[in-house]
Amino acid sequence: MKLALFLYVTLCVLNLYVNCKWTAREAANEIPTRKPYKYGSNPPPHTELIAMARYTLHNADWASIATVSTLPAIEGFPFTNVKSIADGDIKNSTGIPYFYMSPLDFTDKDLSKNNRATVLVSLEETRYCESQQWDPEDPRCTRLMLSGIMKKVKEGTPEYTFAKGALFERHPAMADFPPDHDWFVAKLKIAQIAMVDYFGGAKYIPVKDYLAYNYTQIANTPRSQLSLISVKI
Repeated sequence: MKLALFLYVTLCVLNLYVNCKWTAREAANEIPTRKPYKYGSNPPPHTELIAMARYTLHNADWASIATVSTLPAIEGFPFTNVKSIADGDIKNSTGIPYFYMSPLDFTDKDLSKNNRATVLVSLEETRYCESQQWDPEDPRCTRLMLSGIMKKVKEGTPEYTFAKGALFERHPAMADFPPDHDWFVAKLKIAQIAMVDYFGGAKYIPVKDYLAYNYTQIANTPRSQLSLISVKI
């Protein structure tokens, strides 16, 4: 009788330990809820095309990059990869996507043969679409597609210092990337901007107007004062 009681208590303790252990593991592996809208506000109205385009890029942490593959089995095929991005530091948006890249990666191998690329970011990355119960493919969940030529940023220049600082601010883990991977900073020289941000098909935004838009000033200005700012759209 004593042996049976001892075994029963032991099993109960073990079961409690296992349950606690798995509960701790589940808590540790739980996907954290990302704080949406870095500026604490909703995206601009879909009718403000340039503002929406700049908002979507600046609030994205990663992008899908499409290149022309150099892999032997699919040479010449479209090929996509995910890369971390920043278009400037949190307080200074440029509208230009910057990347921290290595020659060992699929993307740079492709770009070394053909430097044309298309970069795609989605408003879904901010979790705004999720909060509205929109599917990522819903036209109201903005998709921004920037096509152009990928170029290395010359090391030691002010642009290089700015871009690398912005990337490391947004992605602190980059500071610990393997130093023997020959990392460099690259940017997309934009040739075309296409965006789906509402029903009715894609819209095309003039590159010149997109780059001239002072998104940082708008994002940091109270709504009550926006009417006082003259913005070229």
